[in-house]
Amino acid sequence: MRERCRKIFLILSDQVKCSIRKIGELAEIPKSSVHRHAKAIEKRNRYPESSFWEISEGQQFLSRLIFATIFVFGIMCGVGAGRISFFFKLLRLTMHVGVSPTSIRNLRTRMEEIIIEYQKVQEKHCKSRKPIKVAVGADETFFNDMILVFMDLASGYIFFEEEAQSRSYETWMEKVQKTINELGISIKYVVSDRAKALIKLALKGIGCQSIPDLFHASNEIVKLLGLSLNRKYAAAQDKLTKATATLSLLIELSKGVNEIKKQQLVVNNLNKEQQTVEFAISSYKEVLHKLSKIVHPFDLTDTSKQTSAQVQILLMELPEVIKKILNDCGIIDKKDRLGKFARQIVGIASLIDAWWLWVMESLDDYEVDDECKKWLLEFLLPAIYWQSQAAKTKNPELKKSYQAASEQALAELEQHPLTPIFITQQWLSWAEWMVSNFQRTSSAVEGRNGCLSQMHHNGRGISSKRLKALTVIHNFGITRPDGTTAAERLFERDFPDLFEWLINQMGELPLARMGRKSSSDNLLNLQSVPA
Repeated sequence: MRERCRKIFLILSDQVKCSIRKIGELAEIPKSSVHRHAKAIEKRNRYPESSFWEISEGQQFLSRLIFATIFVFGIMCGVGAGRISFFFKLLRLTMHVGVSPTSIRNLRTRMEEIIIEYQKVQEKHCKSRKPIKVAVGADETFFNDMILVFMDLASGYIFFEEEAQSRSYETWMEKVQKTINELGISIKYVVSDRAKALIKLALKGIGCQSIPDLFHASNEIVKLLGLSLNRKYAAAQDKLTKATATLSLLIELSKGVNEIKKQQLVVNNLNKEQQTVEFAISSYKEVLHKLSKIVHPFDLTDTSKQTSAQVQILLMELPEVIKKILNDCGIIDKKDRLGKFARQIVGIASLIDAWWLWVMESLDDYEVDDECKKWLLEFLLPAIYWQSQAAKTKNPELKKSYQAASEQALAELEQHPLTPIFITQQWLSWAEWMVSNFQRTSSAVEGRNGCLSQMHHNGRGISSKRLKALTVIHNFGITRPDGTTAAERLFERDFPDLFEWLINQMGELPLARMGRKSSSDNLLNLQSVPA
């Protein structure tokens, strides 16, 4: 149908006028059909841009426009079919393609099915002979149903995010084992909150270390001190302002000396109270910064290697500081948040040795001498690590510290006499890969949960088919600034462009249809009433 219209339009656009019979002969179409299509083209050609939609280039662009709109807004953003249909009507496309809400819903459903099929096709080629080593994050989020999320933290690849009736160890293990069998991954450690099922999943089910999420651990401190200290500071400031005003009034009215001295004592005590709270707030912020600065495989001051034992000793100092803040400010820890944080210190520190063990295992796959190994571990890795930390950290104070460490490590690397000999793209890529696998938090999983939560709220729910499609788009369609998708980073190979593949599979757009005009009832035409 569209090809016929295109041929007729090109002939009609020619400066040489032709009869209906002649057009039919040139296009090899019956003249009755030519007449019908010519009238339809004339009816569609209402606006300046209408002629563009009749040629092949215009039809290709129209297909891309409609498919891209449904892909981005209909699927990724959860915009309804009715609103998308209204958008296309504003673009004056109703005479050229079917853009009713029903047509949009049908296209969206078809698109979701093709997107899901894309991952099935691509994952057939993903399983490699050599297991892919990963550090994963696991968590659950709640909408109408519970959704379990399991993600590679370095690449951002989502292994699964599926609805489940329970979050028990058995449910997690069933899904994880299926992923391991299908993709051939080797899990080095799991970063998660302290849910018993997730700890058991790592230690017993997978047979790796369970690392407490640093984000959740620090959040216990924030919940304990953040709001309480701000409230105490606001209250102390308010009291001090009122007491100071009272003192000024007493002096102005020339009240008795004893009365003024008494009020001055009140002001001094409130001043001390405010200073105590200010110092506590400063200590609280310092605790959070220290927590972030300590948990690294390299020392921040001299970029030397750290062990779990060293990190644990430094972390053990933080609960003592928090206890002093609680005592000085009279804050009661009703929910034992300090205890929860303290109990996670050993697990948080264990990440350091787990990562170093992974580094050494990785180097065993290469034939390197002791001199090269020493250069890799003590000079190249710290330089790449601190450079990565400085680039991704947004907090100004932490960024300044990481940049200083990065400059120091880079200077030591450049000054080393063996750097010109050993530095190659192979070792740079290896160092970047190892650095990317040092994961202290499951913030990528938390971010994904937040994204799904917003989409669920905006769209009043997410169907299981839509959720699967969104997972595929996350893995194969969304790119980082370097232009790579999560799948490309994990499997270290290129994949066909998801959207281009989708366009080729979608076929032609639906034809425009004239909807029935709703007739308004004539209330004065009462036919059942006799004259």
